[in-house]
Amino acid sequence: MTVKEFIGSRKTQIVEDLFELMRIDSSYSDEGRDARHPFGKGSAEALAAGGRLLEKYGFRVTNYDNYVIAADLGEGERELDILAHLDVVPAGEGWTVTDPFNPVLTSDGVIYGRGSADDKGPAIAAIYAMMAVRELGIPLRKSARLILGGCEELGLGDLEYYFEREPHARYSFSPDADYPLINAERGISGTEIVKRFTETDSQSSPVKSIKAGLRRNMVPFSAEAAIDASACGTDAAGIAGIAAGIAASHGAGINIRTEGCTVVLDVRGVGGHASEPDNSINALTCLMEIIAALPSDDPVTEFVRRLSKLYPFGVYHGEAAGIDIWDGISGRITSSFNVASYDCADGRFTALIDSRVPACAGEDNFMGPLRSALLSAGADSVDISLNPCHYVPEDSEFVQKLLASYIKVTGDEGARPLAIGGGTYVHNIDNGVAFGCAMPGVDNRMHGPDEFMMLDVLLKSIEIFADAIISICA
Repeated sequence: MTVKEFIGSRKTQIVEDLFELMRIDSSYSDEGRDARHPFGKGSAEALAAGGRLLEKYGFRVTNYDNYVIAADLGEGERELDILAHLDVVPAGEGWTVTDPFNPVLTSDGVIYGRGSADDKGPAIAAIYAMMAVRELGIPLRKSARLILGGCEELGLGDLEYYFEREPHARYSFSPDADYPLINAERGISGTEIVKRFTETDSQSSPVKSIKAGLRRNMVPFSAEAAIDASACGTDAAGIAGIAAGIAASHGAGINIRTEGCTVVLDVRGVGGHASEPDNSINALTCLMEIIAALPSDDPVTEFVRRLSKLYPFGVYHGEAAGIDIWDGISGRITSSFNVASYDCADGRFTALIDSRVPACAGEDNFMGPLRSALLSAGADSVDISLNPCHYVPEDSEFVQKLLASYIKVTGDEGARPLAIGGGTYVHNIDNGVAFGCAMPGVDNRMHGPDEFMMLDVLLKSIEIFADAIISICA
């Protein structure tokens, strides 16, 4: 039996196993978080389900205190780590095909649901690749380890905990992004803005509240603001007209309702991954433009107006903030304004910006100018973190072996490594690359509504991974 035949004989079971994982809401949660559930109950439940699958198929599983689980293939010196994660981003809004945690396989072979592509589908592909190598009796001189983590989407605390206890393998790959292979990842920067308004400023402003965004690394699908028409210089109809016109010009939807003197603006865009903001419609920057257009010069409205000038709708590279930089290896910066919260009751405005920066980024050309621009706009404090770029040379033996496995299975002779803005699961691991599972030119809507994985790509990934394990460890 060949690897391909092995996969074909288990296609139904592969889908059933994936659905078992996808039905679990494994997004980070403070609810139920304790020493036994470091990232919440959902994450721990997903790791337990992954462990049961591995044990059912004959692998011995080690659970590292519900941070990660691990299982080995082969007995020799460990040559390869395969890293996938079983946590997901929150469900978000805007799903049309199915509910986020009710996975479906459509008649045309598409699996929809949160985690299908990021990263439960790829994790299943890795499990079955290891099964194929073992059950076909293919001898390995060195071993491979599958590491399934529980907190990739919120800071990589899972891998940090694991690697404080275990060494790295010589090579590592993660099916956490795109084919053919990603050997260069831009740096990841988070910016937190805080502005405190006086009680007088808060109470006199027509802007009573703003709420948008779930996570810094997600372009927001929705953004809501409450506007007091009696303090705005126009009536409710005037506010609605401004809002509807701007939303329509940007291809965003908007729901407008009036509650007494208050007009509630609910902008609906298209969510997505912060590393590719140009593939989304940012509801928050659209809302900021609406607020900026209101006929009021109070301090709250003026602050939003200045932020909107620094992060205009449809501008993705930080041009207005003075941070549009690039280099030849890691590409051009992206910078996306993704989370904001304000309530006139306490006068505190907070916001989060996600930037994916090239290797040349530093204090002089990125952090300093961005901090200065936001402080000049009126922010009280600006906190910027920077996780540097990650790079593995294209001509390394490891990269070439993985590319060869991809080309062998897909026939894509022109395949070359990629540089991306997303931070993958191996961003902080020396000699680690991202390898699958999104095919070239396909947007699997990771972090957005209607996330999907094509079944034929999932099955092909099992074949690719099995070939890679054999190439590296045999």
